[in-house]
Amino acid sequence: MPQQKKSGSQTVARALNILTLMGESGEIGVRDIARKLKIAPSMAQRLINTLSESGFIEKSVESSRWKIGYKTFQIGSTFLTNVDLNAAAAPELRILAEEHQVNSFLGVLRDRSVVYLATLQSRAPITITTAPGSITYLHSTALGKALLAPMSKNEASGLLGAQPYKLLTKKTRRTFSSLSKDLEEFHRLGYVVSDEENIENVFAVGAPIRNSTGATIAALSGAVPRQKLTAKTMAELGKLVKESADRASLRLGAPKAGSR
Repeated sequence: MPQQKKSGSQTVARALNILTLMGESGEIGVRDIARKLKIAPSMAQRLINTLSESGFIEKSVESSRWKIGYKTFQIGSTFLTNVDLNAAAAPELRILAEEHQVNSFLGVLRDRSVVYLATLQSRAPITITTAPGSITYLHSTALGKALLAPMSKNEASGLLGAQPYKLLTKKTRRTFSSLSKDLEEFHRLGYVVSDEENIENVFAVGAPIRNSTGATIAALSGAVPRQKLTAKTMAELGKLVKESADRASLRLGAPKAGSR
């Protein structure tokens, strides 16, 4: 434990050191706290009592040792919540558009639709006509499928509502049974595709963005012209978009994708 500066409240500094110890150890006993902070056990107990009464620490039922409490968790959660989703995803959108010539999009689920938070035009011959704040479909877009894919079948079908779904192109999936086959591929590949299902001659790939708990809070997608694409270039785009979404997720504190 580093030595505290002489200035400021020594009591507050010791209380903060206790929280730091618990953050590092998970659970710790009073005597261990006293030994590590080089203070009397009675003083360590007084500090613990104060932190416990305020909800910052709590006693483990199993071991009678002390651990982080709900109040500390609330403060940490507030920090994570305030991390800007746009800031986490913006570098990835820019890389996709500028380095790979892929139109890039960031979207979130609102009610039964996708709301675009950001769009970035590349030099590819596809013009973005959607603006941040505009709404699009869950069933036909790569963003929508990426938001649906981590859900259970019941949750996803309930969210999509009555069938048949709206027809956008001749390739639009209009039933849940046809759409669910695409969603199942997500669990194998880590991304989903929309192959001319929302706009003709547009192939798009989407992947979810996750927060610190691993929950899907947004999706990132990339779109390119459909013509001249091969199975290999489609797979390469899928990997590119998935890696971009995973990096944005890590900036938000998400566990690594492999540990889901």
